[in-house]
Amino acid sequence: MDYSQIIGKNIAEFRKSKALTQEQLGEAVGVTGQAVSKWENGGMPDAYLLPEIAAALGVSVDSLFEIEHKKHIPTSDELLELVGRYGFDRLQANDGAAVFKLIFEMIFRLNHSAFKCDDLRSVWDIIDEHEGVFLTSQLILNEGTTYVSLVKDMPYLCVTKDEPGLVGRLLDENNYCDLFGLLSDPDGLKAAIFTQSEYSKDGAKYTADRLAEKIGVRPEKFRELLPMLLKFQFLHEEQLVVDESEFRTYFMRQNNEFRPLLMTAWLLINSQQRYFTYCQTRETRFLENKKA
Repeated sequence: MDYSQIIGKNIAEFRKSKALTQEQLGEAVGVTGQAVSKWENGGMPDAYLLPEIAAALGVSVDSLFEIEHKKHIPTSDELLELVGRYGFDRLQANDGAAVFKLIFEMIFRLNHSAFKCDDLRSVWDIIDEHEGVFLTSQLILNEGTTYVSLVKDMPYLCVTKDEPGLVGRLLDENNYCDLFGLLSDPDGLKAAIFTQSEYSKDGAKYTADRLAEKIGVRPEKFRELLPMLLKFQFLHEEQLVVDESEFRTYFMRQNNEFRPLLMTAWLLINSQQRYFTYCQTRETRFLENKKA
């Protein structure tokens, strides 16, 4: 490849775009205008002058040679390794806020890429801009779905891989009525929330009457709620035998699924005005139950 012709052509083009004469460019790099003319007609500048020529023209040396550096797009394995290292380092530094922000930002950016959107602002800037607006970002794909709430006071994300039979299991579940029956009862909801807000690792144990008193419901009503509180892991029961007498005590359990359930319910209740940004390539409805 004859780089002298390429460099000469580019020097001339960059010089003219900067509105410089050959004499002015020559003066900037310490040569005569005739030398610049020689370069532009196929003469090769001395190598040591190339950085000065590039600086005077406001370009890179690579631009003089028309060398393009292709941006390296990391593979999924490389990306995961980088994220893992970042998360480990930040958690070692007790910076959980940085880890959470990165996780949320990554999910949002992956969602946004499906919309072919070149808006590279931080998700937090977008949330601030749309304060008071119920804005969501969603992908509905054959492989699974994502849901990202951009509501300022309730940023939330959900990612679901659509395993075979998932929808069938969701729609055939018989325990929804039991669960929602418990939570639709004001005393049942109060009891469920109490077990999670008062949960402690020391595993303090209570009798049924004492626990009913702490929750603030009548003992007889608490006994009605007790089977469902046990079934859905809000409480755990133990049997004790003292002096040949049997006692039942209860301690509160941390239910990791209850908080996401409340968040999803809050978004459902408060999303009267919805503004969706979504990409859908799914061939069937998400809740279409195909039975064999």
